Amino acid sequence: MLLKHGKELSDHERRITDLNNKMTDTLKSVDESNKYLREQNNRILEAVIRGDEKSENHKDEMEVINRQNLWKVVTIAIGSSSVIYLILQQLMHFIH
Repeated sequence: MLLKHGKELSDHERRITDLNNKMTDTLKSVDESNKYLREQNNRILEAVIRGDEKSENHKDEMEVINRQNLWKVVTIAIGSSSVIYLILQQLMHFIH
């Protein structure tokens, strides 16, 4: 009976050792997976940040271009109205 009990204890110890080894392997696998996911998340975050920076720069560039175009339109409008005024003035002078 003592031998049978010793054998059962030995079997239990072997099972516990096997479970411990499997648990260790599983935890290593989980750690590796977590490391990979952290690296991927960091890459995604960096890409989002770069995209935001590019978007801000593009937005600023568009605002500058809009202001420049506004001044061009104002200048052209003033210039063309002056030409029209001069033509009308000459016509009026010619008619009288």
